[in-house]
Amino acid sequence: MGLSLLILLSATGCKLFGTIQEARDLLEDPISMQSVFVGLEPPEGIDLEGSALANGGMIQAWIQETSTNGVSTASGAVISLVSDRHGSVKLVQDGDTWIADGLDGLEYAAADEIKLVADYGGERHSIRMITPYPPIVDLPEEHTAGLGLTVDLRDQNFENAGVIVVNMFTGELVWQSDYDVTEPVDMDNLLIDIEGGVFLENNLYAVGVVGLSASEEGGLKDLVEVGSGMLTGTMVLSPVSTIQF
Repeated sequence: MGLSLLILLSATGCKLFGTIQEARDLLEDPISMQSVFVGLEPPEGIDLEGSALANGGMIQAWIQETSTNGVSTASGAVISLVSDRHGSVKLVQDGDTWIADGLDGLEYAAADEIKLVADYGGERHSIRMITPYPPIVDLPEEHTAGLGLTVDLRDQNFENAGVIVVNMFTGELVWQSDYDVTEPVDMDNLLIDIEGGVFLENNLYAVGVVGLSASEEGGLKDLVEVGSGMLTGTMVLSPVSTIQF
């Protein structure tokens, strides 16, 4: 599926909501599942074709079975995202992860009740949550090369955030913010500085900002609470130009 939004957040699923080794004492052969679902809100007038963002929004999921022998991927699980607004999209297994994006018909809507459903071993497991609204982002359309930018998502009711910068002339991802996969809820990660050296002279960039909300334990069904959860949010893209006229 190529480079995508989830390059910002990709990690082994068992780290996303903490280690699931602790789950061994809670259940016999427990099932845990994690997911990140990021929608995409592109700016008007900018064609994303050929860029790192061309496939639109994306969802990535992991599901594991924990036993006294260790943690193993629940290979063969059938995973789908079910949306009240847009119906169901099936994720495709790729190694130890399951993925779908805009090319598969995936769509994101704010304030949408979604459910990630996994059928495995004759049992159904799920995570349910309401998707958050997009972040409010205020970045200059015209910017001086070599100067940094600050993204501030504090006071917007998000629990984590991420930023990427894509050069729209080359289509390349040129910068991404740090993200600690072991802390899906990280209120200290809502103020992000983009280094000035990212912005070169006479270039056009798309700065993508995503505000993330986490699922609650009450949204889990037939999953061990330790190590299970979901992050969702919309990545808002803002054009930033260093072109001198």
